[in-house]
Amino acid sequence: MVPRLIEQFGYLAVLALLGLAGFGVPIPEELTQLTAGFLAHEGWLRLLPAIVTCWLGIVGGDFAFYTLARRHGGRVLESRAVRRLLTPTRRAWLEAHFARHAFWTIAIARHASGLRLPAFALAALHGVRPTTFLLADGLSALVSVPLVVGAGFLFSRHLGQVHREIRLVELGILAALALGLGAYAVVRRRRRPPA
Repeated sequence: MVPRLIEQFGYLAVLALLGLAGFGVPIPEELTQLTAGFLAHEGWLRLLPAIVTCWLGIVGGDFAFYTLARRHGGRVLESRAVRRLLTPTRRAWLEAHFARHAFWTIAIARHASGLRLPAFALAALHGVRPTTFLLADGLSALVSVPLVVGAGFLFSRHLGQVHREIRLVELGILAALALGLGAYAVVRRRRRPPA
């Protein structure tokens, strides 16, 4: 379904599908981006506008959800889908990270599909400024979008395998960021003078 929509409606379909995914509609972002890259390879789209459109769709959808959560955050967090993903333990963990490192928490949550929406809703409720949210989310997407669309372009004949490998790369990036933040926190604690 996703490839057909993009093939028929081009950039507008890419923008709409990724925007809807930002609201939690179960449309796989990676598949949409890979398909945009594939269609750029086949000449249906152009590569650079496809990358820009994917980035705009992702960041626009995320920001629209964040804005909705700022206005109706309590209801968003009480929805069944969010409560299922945001256990009390995860919520406490995310709230602690927002208190210390809002920018990095948003940047990492962008790549954690299961925690993305709850993390963005909590960011809105915890008063993370819109500029901070946009900067963190936008820069994070700026890393992943060219990689995924480019992979769809370069490996158009092996799209299924690329989709699985892109997910592994994203998880690897997420793990590296988490380890880096953990190491930073440990070093910072050790440097504090004893009370």
